[in-house]
Amino acid sequence: MKEEIDPNKIIAEFLNLKVNDLTKIGESIIKGTKEKVKITLKTGYEKFLAESFTRYGKSKTFFHRDSNVNLSTFYVPLSLRCNDVLIKSANIKALLDANKNIIISGTGGAGKSIMLKHLFVNSLFAKKQIPVFIELRDLNSKGFDLKEFINYTFDSFGLEIEKSFLQKSLNKGQYIFFLDGLDEVFPEKRESLLKEIDNLTKAYSGCSIVLSTRPDLNVSELTTFSIFNVEPLTLEKSIELINKLPADKTIKAKFISDLQDNLFEKHKSFLSNPLLLSIMLITYGYSADIPNKLSVFYNQAFEALFQRHDALKGAFNRKRETELDIQEFSKILSIFCVLTYEQRKFKFTRIEALEFIDQAKELSCYEFNSSKYLTDLLQSVCLLVEDGLFIYFTHRSFQEYFTAKFIVESQTEIKTTLLKKYQANIREDNVYKLVHELDPDFMEFEIIIPFINDLFNEIKLKKNIGISHYVRFIRIMWEKFEFRNGKLIGTVKNGIINEMVYFIIFNIKNGKKSKSLLAGESEWITDNKDATKEGKERLVFLTENLKTSDIATLEFYKSSRFFSKGMLESLNFAKKSIELRKKNHSSKLFDLLLKEKT
Repeated sequence: MKEEIDPNKIIAEFLNLKVNDLTKIGESIIKGTKEKVKITLKTGYEKFLAESFTRYGKSKTFFHRDSNVNLSTFYVPLSLRCNDVLIKSANIKALLDANKNIIISGTGGAGKSIMLKHLFVNSLFAKKQIPVFIELRDLNSKGFDLKEFINYTFDSFGLEIEKSFLQKSLNKGQYIFFLDGLDEVFPEKRESLLKEIDNLTKAYSGCSIVLSTRPDLNVSELTTFSIFNVEPLTLEKSIELINKLPADKTIKAKFISDLQDNLFEKHKSFLSNPLLLSIMLITYGYSADIPNKLSVFYNQAFEALFQRHDALKGAFNRKRETELDIQEFSKILSIFCVLTYEQRKFKFTRIEALEFIDQAKELSCYEFNSSKYLTDLLQSVCLLVEDGLFIYFTHRSFQEYFTAKFIVESQTEIKTTLLKKYQANIREDNVYKLVHELDPDFMEFEIIIPFINDLFNEIKLKKNIGISHYVRFIRIMWEKFEFRNGKLIGTVKNGIINEMVYFIIFNIKNGKKSKSLLAGESEWITDNKDATKEGKERLVFLTENLKTSDIATLEFYKSSRFFSKGMLESLNFAKKSIELRKKNHSSKLFDLLLKEKT
């Protein structure tokens, strides 16, 4: 794709190839001669695609604050992988060759939304189906189901075509839908939305769907979709991205040199993420050290942005409107972030943003002008970006970091209440992980140990883990186990307990992983997976019906990896590790501070 894109030219070329297909569909519906029908359709879709391109073919970014720029100016196509299929440079043709229904899965900052916008533009070059971009988070504030929202999108972007034609063109498979941000939909709405997406594939079977989400959300219901994971940046792609960013050339050259000289390999977990790599460039003039913890990383980024010790040109070198110091500014921002996070607000109008700032002002007891504070967030500290009628976080991860910071700095009662409340979001975002980094003692001593004790009491586990404990455990965790399409799938019964169990197993540093989690699967499990590979058979085991003597129970217990006894064993390891650390911590603290000197 060329650096400079002329959207009018692209859209005209696209419609010149598509208009005959559309005319055939519309001849029996739209009044007039064939030529008039063609002109009507071409005019309607030109307006729709032009307005869509203005919204999704360009973007403001962390580095381009003042105006929307073409994606090609800064975007580096990432790689995608689905099992053995590797797409080295994400493009719509390669994806649709694999499957017409695609899930793009990636962690925060991996570039999923920008990739979807890139694929939206790329689909115009492919000249196959009409692209329709849907921001799923908008469903949070609108009383539409997905089909209604698609029609709303057509109307919003100026497509003035008869509804009967739209319905027929949908039935004929004329569209490709880009559904961005399943993970940004309220949890209570997500299950019904997944069913609506599944129904969409059946109702409009000729249409294509590309859906983006963070990993670990349960999308097993979307059985016709292929899941492509966003691959981490390679050193070469990291350098390509840095070269595209409008930053100080000297700092960029030094940064790239350091990346090539082992810096990338040493900190690959950070620097292979597009967002974190970009933030690192901003902070590089402030500190060349790269921390090992995500929380320290975001704190450094905020300090660099607040003090304006950054690598950017022009846009960031602006005097702040408020006279708040860094601690005061951070305190207010933490309250603002937890208020918006509480409502799952990732975008808001200017009026809504000011209302949240007013609430933060009241809670913080600091005196400042709310409008000026918003200006600082947008133009000086640059943690928010304004695009059209709405304001967004530059990235959700900033909202998560400052939410975690608010929790850690709160009184014990508030801290405990919020951490219990946000357990349902553990695998959707980084709030829990960040709180654990910022205050591991409180998280482990006051949240995790009570949770494990309550769980073990419920399954009557006191010492040694047996199959009866396991059966009680799986009845709490999962509604059923199912062999389907060559996979073993567990349907979650209690989401909060499930989230906490996985968090503990993968985040307690001194906790050992059970060998059962790493062991190979049994022949029985492998055979059942193979038997369902073609999608013709499904084997379902309801956990409430599983008995300790059943073959299925014994096989799951021994060697079903993340459905095995290894989950309980790992929880037990974590419990013992934390309890030992707490005992040692208290003993050392007493010796150092409280023991009377002789």
